[in-house]
Amino acid sequence: MNCSHTPFHNPKEVSLEFTRGFYVHFDQISRILSLVATNPNRGRFYRVELAVATGLSEIQAGVQAKIAAAMGLLLPISYRLTDFGRLVNDHDLFFEDIGTLWVCHYALSAAPKRLLWNHVVNCLLPTGQTYSAPDVRETLSSLAETHSARSLQRKVLKEVGSIFNAYTEQAFRQLHYLRQTDDGGYALTDSPAPVPPGAFLAILLLHRDRFQPGASGLEVPTVCTADQSPGRILHLSEARVRALLNELHEAGRLTIEAKANLDQVRFRPGQTLRAEPQGKAWVDAMQVYYKER
Repeated sequence: MNCSHTPFHNPKEVSLEFTRGFYVHFDQISRILSLVATNPNRGRFYRVELAVATGLSEIQAGVQAKIAAAMGLLLPISYRLTDFGRLVNDHDLFFEDIGTLWVCHYALSAAPKRLLWNHVVNCLLPTGQTYSAPDVRETLSSLAETHSARSLQRKVLKEVGSIFNAYTEQAFRQLHYLRQTDDGGYALTDSPAPVPPGAFLAILLLHRDRFQPGASGLEVPTVCTADQSPGRILHLSEARVRALLNELHEAGRLTIEAKANLDQVRFRPGQTLRAEPQGKAWVDAMQVYYKER
């Protein structure tokens, strides 16, 4: 990988087909959530059932369910609702709330195992450059040793096309995160949609659970610009990150320690860790967010 911000993977374990080239259809994800929510005692849901509920093929329905799981809405494999999925089903089933969309964006994007999505959002776009799908493919030269040229040509272009489509044609467009340039490439916008403080707290806790599990606090510079950080993945300036942290501090949701050599935030004692994707702290933060909005 020609990118210092993307962790190296065992090339043999790299999958280039997270979406398999299908677009992210939030209306179909809503249907899947609704189906699963009406059958809470089921131990597992199969693609054929999801296909009937959505009107999609089994393969397409399975992809939408996998995307929903990557957003933290469903459990992998069984496709049962997570605690976050229950909250969204109850409070924002049609993905109209900007806080829901930002949390889903972070959960989906800040995951190195989803190599292409993470590579685009965490590594390439923050450079401020414009990328087309072929441009992205050119940054993946190290995969040529384990993937055929035909595979890289076909799979990468389709997958990257799905990523760009999600932010310009599907519900993620409400984030105002990505724009298409006159030459057909894609770049970050100058003014993404505001991140609500309550949703930002959930993202902050999700980041902690995923990358620094058990930590009682985080360094503010890390939150702003580090690899996989909320500031980096959400396309937030350092000034905006610090303003959000100050709002949360004033509301008593966390504590800022900025004296002597300290520049960090500390979480409240009750914001404890539980295994992802059922992490209690960040889901509790979203529950408060929905209650207070």
